[in-house]
Amino acid sequence: MAAVASLLLAACATTPVIHTRMAIGANLSQAHTYAFVRHPGTDHGPYKSLTTQHLERAVMQQMQARGYTLIAADAQPDLLVNFRIRTRDRVVGGMGPAFMGSYWGGWGPYGWGDDDWGGGPWGWGGGYYSDLRTVTTAALTISVIDRSTRSVIWSGTASSDMSRHQRYHPGRSLDEAVQQIFRHYPIPAGAR
Repeated sequence: MAAVASLLLAACATTPVIHTRMAIGANLSQAHTYAFVRHPGTDHGPYKSLTTQHLERAVMQQMQARGYTLIAADAQPDLLVNFRIRTRDRVVGGMGPAFMGSYWGGWGPYGWGDDDWGGGPWGWGGGYYSDLRTVTTAALTISVIDRSTRSVIWSGTASSDMSRHQRYHPGRSLDEAVQQIFRHYPIPAGAR
């Protein structure tokens, strides 16, 4: 039962939750060209990070599928695209009394158990167990900016608790998040 619950929690934790916003009066169908901002939120130095490079490829596929053409940022595109990733750690789980000191208790004078926790010298009773763990929530935001007004006109955010697999295979996670975000884009793929 615990294994099934763990699998269900892991499945829920990796499915991103999507939130989108659009500026009042924005019309993305009138735009035809786009470029990426020079210094996106995913870069923290004078170089283009691996994350930025991956996101540019993934977003390029989505924008081209919607009829937009990528041009140089200094060629005055209709739209600019920016990325930002934020993470937040939180501690989840609980603590409770241990029922068998020989299994859950601390180290006592005879190996298991501890007189300070109410257990006997032979390890029966006393102690606490802890099921505390740190969970990292990551949120990717893609912002589409009207270059002429320098205002965000649409943004989509995918957020989820990161699994160990996602941390070790970030490319797949980024691809999934970009696809999920663009499913909510006002212009569907292949519409123009």
